Amino acid sequence: MTTTTALGGPGGRRRKAPTIFDVAERAGVSHQTVSRVINGDPTVRDAYRSQVTDAVAALGYRPRAAARALAGGRSRALGIITAGDALYGPSSTAVGFERAARSAGYHVLLSTLPDDPRPVDLSGALTTLLAQDVAAIVLVAADNRVLDALASLTIPVTVPVVVANAVQRDAVRTPAARSVAAVAIDQAAGTRLVMEHLFARGHRRVVHIAGPSVSQESEVRRESYGRIMREAGLEPVVLDGDWTPASGFAAARTIDVHAVDAVFAGNDQMALGVLHAFADEGLRVPDDIAVVGFDDIPEAAHFTPPLTTVRQDFMAMGQRVLEAVRAVVEGEPRDETLLLPELVVRRSA
Repeated sequence: MTTTTALGGPGGRRRKAPTIFDVAERAGVSHQTVSRVINGDPTVRDAYRSQVTDAVAALGYRPRAAARALAGGRSRALGIITAGDALYGPSSTAVGFERAARSAGYHVLLSTLPDDPRPVDLSGALTTLLAQDVAAIVLVAADNRVLDALASLTIPVTVPVVVANAVQRDAVRTPAARSVAAVAIDQAAGTRLVMEHLFARGHRRVVHIAGPSVSQESEVRRESYGRIMREAGLEPVVLDGDWTPASGFAAARTIDVHAVDAVFAGNDQMALGVLHAFADEGLRVPDDIAVVGFDDIPEAAHFTPPLTTVRQDFMAMGQRVLEAVRAVVEGEPRDETLLLPELVVRRSA
């Protein structure tokens, strides 16, 4: 990377690359504030961060330090933006990707989004990563708000973006990015594994405890469960949860256990709450009622009883995300990669 941009002006003179002082002048802030924004300082006021972000994008500013860090003219840095870090799926996807990237000789720069109900703003995180001359950016989409933010971007994203965990491809869109690819685990296939397992064991009255509606994965599991029940001539019954054991416990307390054969919890944490509620009521799982979860968290094998669940291989997911990153960086067309989950049968069903 050079410190000059394209030829321009009379006689073919080169136009100087913008400096941090140019960004500061355009944004109406000090160069120290620009530096703090670029380096991800969370104490910068939102108004200043927005001004700097806009100025960086408008001028196409790139720090010289990042240019000197490039090896052989190509960056070995990859960016990753995560949301929903407290959830098993997004955090495991990020870890899987970081391990795969590190093994391949890349270093990964992490940016996290606030875990709150407000609309997501990707601009600051993207600007910070782009300023480090990353070769590509991975976006771990925990819910629809992240994808909405991607679709509404106004700053140009000059590197490819790979979206992980987006299970509805048509939701992955942005006019601002150079190219976008998606990698996900097939949630509909996982749901079918659960329902076929329960049906094969004679369970027909199956209740589903769904995760929050902002989650794409939750919505696909909910819709797939409803469709499979209706295809079998059965009435779907859906209770709302929020991924936490407490929500599974509360939902289970409302179930008429005399009218239900099995509970399909949208994740293992909610299944844990279900097992707790049934144990309090003196019910035997699976003799009185079966319980199935989703994710296969490390603790699932040690629940009482051990939990039947759907395993999502997040380490393999991380490797496939890296493969997609390499492909789009090289200009290879990519649309969507779906990985198949696996049913793990234990004593709870």
